[in-house]
Amino acid sequence: MGTIPEGFDSSGFAAYSDHCGPILYKRERMEDGSVRGWAGVLLQAHHIGGNNRGHGGLLMTILDEALGMNACISRDMQPAVTVSMNTQFFAPMVAGQFLQAYGEVTHASKSMAFMAGKAWCGDVLVGSANGVWKYLTVQQ
Repeated sequence: MGTIPEGFDSSGFAAYSDHCGPILYKRERMEDGSVRGWAGVLLQAHHIGGNNRGHGGLLMTILDEALGMNACISRDMQPAVTVSMNTQFFAPMVAGQFLQAYGEVTHASKSMAFMAGKAWCGDVLVGSANGVWKYLTVQQ
């Protein structure tokens, strides 16, 4: 079975993430001082589709988590929700691999974040996504 890279841990606050993964998260400080968020999952038997490969829906989920996390990080953790996401699939995934993804803001307005991200199993690029996230107004 594969190993979980250093720095990843569970969120402890999202029942869906725990149920479908468990999905693990980490934050990485970049050279410019910014923070990049990662989402990942150790592929297990329940993540495998009918073709004996990692299910594409799980890849989409990990990309959605990573892009949304980075939209929030970029605005001091202001909540954001997915408006749309376009996903590309490049390579198969198998049980035992650790799937991980990150995202970055390519443009932002007052209410929207335009995001792009990539997903990897080891050094193999398995997918990418781009999309739009809407910032939610936090009620006091």
